[in-house]
Amino acid sequence: MKEVKKLIGLLVLTAVFITGVAGGIPVRGDSLDTALTNQTQGDTSTASDAADNSTAVVSKPVKQYGILVTDKAGKVTLKDFSGDTDGRVEATDTGNIMIPLKKVTALMPDLKYVFDTKTKKVSVRSFTTKKKLVFTIGSSTYFYYSSASAKGVKKLMPYSAYVSKDSKSVMVHMSVLKWLFSSSDGVKYYTAATMQAKGYDTTVFSGIIVYNPYQNISNLMLASQVSNIGRTVKVTIPEGYSLPQTFALLVKKGVCVSQDLLYKAMNEYDFTVNYPLVSAIEPNPNRCYLLEGYLYPDTYEFNRLSKGEDAIGKFLRNGKVRITDADKQKAAALGYSIDQILTIASIIEKEGNKQDIMNNISSVIYNRLNKNMKLQMDSTINYVEWYVKPFIDGDINRYNSYYNTYKCAALPAGPICNPGRKAIDAALNPPQTEYLYFHSDKGNYFFSSTLN
Repeated sequence: MKEVKKLIGLLVLTAVFITGVAGGIPVRGDSLDTALTNQTQGDTSTASDAADNSTAVVSKPVKQYGILVTDKAGKVTLKDFSGDTDGRVEATDTGNIMIPLKKVTALMPDLKYVFDTKTKKVSVRSFTTKKKLVFTIGSSTYFYYSSASAKGVKKLMPYSAYVSKDSKSVMVHMSVLKWLFSSSDGVKYYTAATMQAKGYDTTVFSGIIVYNPYQNISNLMLASQVSNIGRTVKVTIPEGYSLPQTFALLVKKGVCVSQDLLYKAMNEYDFTVNYPLVSAIEPNPNRCYLLEGYLYPDTYEFNRLSKGEDAIGKFLRNGKVRITDADKQKAAALGYSIDQILTIASIIEKEGNKQDIMNNISSVIYNRLNKNMKLQMDSTINYVEWYVKPFIDGDINRYNSYYNTYKCAALPAGPICNPGRKAIDAALNPPQTEYLYFHSDKGNYFFSSTLN
């Protein structure tokens, strides 16, 4: 509350007066850090680039990468080395993805790995194709043998082979194994955008490497078709998440193919037929997101690549159970609709943390409403700036006067997040106090009936 700043006589940032703001400032659209957008897929780097890297063993695990491996029967299995200490996928500072050669070849029974400690050379042979690769530690070149009797052909890697400082594993570029396979298109790398479209969890992996020693890879298969992934995914929605945050998380977890799909469902699908809470929302052209406040924070299990209306429907079905008849009766006794209670609860959620603090904040809100005072809650400014403006087109300021409680006369046009049970209870049970102001400093809250 901006008025309360006079209590301490200091000029401080608005953020100091807000606690419990979930997440950071979002990026417009389905943005997610994609791994190594300039990743080299084949042996195409120049000799001078490779020479510069020949002794620069500076790689380190930066992001997490999954590995998909296809066996002879066509069964695809996901492997995750990210938590291992004996070798994991690493990314160099120049954007090359490097694999622990011994561990990766062990995933494919047709390949045999041999390390010569004297010569510092590593060989990998395919029993199926009879092809062989020989690497030298610290060198960007390696030798390719197309058959058991063929002469070696020198090839160039995008980055030199090295021994990982973390795991002591021999690391080579992810693409080189293609020369051992039946098809040179048996190795592919996919970034987060493609993974999301196929239902993979990109909160876990920044990218995924696919190996098929037996045939070419034309595209990334659906996550639900991978043997050890499963058709469903669990998602936990934290208390206080906004609707844009929730939709973004659903996409990152592989629940829906895009945020656009979810927004389209929210705006076009008729949820009023089966969900009384939604049908009770008063039409309001000044409301930004119809279902803000109704995506109840909880742990859900979704089908991968669900329809937008199916994913949203799971939230609303949970809300039917969580918002009880007793809650509705309490709201009516206070003179407010459930939508207004959720709006109050959403502000409480973003302003407070513990139950007793939330209760006192609730009393401040009701006391100010009863005196026709503007609420002047900084969390409502943050909502407009972080979760409305970055996600709308046209006049991005058009909702400002309807949500910013320094401008609107009473409650904002709708909830500013999806509140949890503690905040809802606080909104339904405001204690009797004289408080009109509050201030927080390093987790400590101070309440007052005056500015003095």
